[in-house]
Amino acid sequence: MAYCNQDDILKLIPRDELAELTTETGDEPDPEVVSEAIAKAEAEIDSYLGTRYAVPLSPVPAIVKSLAADLALYHLYSRRSVAPPVRRQKYVDAVAFLKEVAAGRALIEGAGGEPPAARREVAEVESATRIFTRDTQGDW
Repeated sequence: MAYCNQDDILKLIPRDELAELTTETGDEPDPEVVSEAIAKAEAEIDSYLGTRYAVPLSPVPAIVKSLAADLALYHLYSRRSVAPPVRRQKYVDAVAFLKEVAAGRALIEGAGGEPPAARREVAEVESATRIFTRDTQGDW
C-alpha cells in the first residue's frame, strides 16, 4: 500500500511543474517517474519506522502521508538538480522527524504496534546455584 500518490503531490505543486520534473517534454506528468519517487520515499520511511513499527504501515497515518509526499517531491526535484531551498528544508525536517521516531523520542499516532516506551528491553540473568554462602563457609 502506497503512503501517498500523485494526487497528494499535486496538492503541493502545480501539474505543469510536476510534468517538468518527470518528463522531457513537460506536457503531462509521467506516472512511472512519480511512482519511482514515491517508492524511494516509502523505502526511506520504512527504513526508519521499521525499528519501532511493523512496516509497511496500514492504515497510513496522516503524518506519514505528508512525509511521503515531501520526500517524494524532494526526490523528483533532485532528478533535475533543482531542489528549491524550501523543498530541501522539508526533506531535512522529515528525515529529522523520522530519526526521532526511530530513536523512540517521537511517536506516530495511529501507526499501530507498541509505543516506544512500552518496548523497553529487559535483561534477564540466570546462573547456577551459589556455592559459597554463609551456611557453607563454616567458621572461617
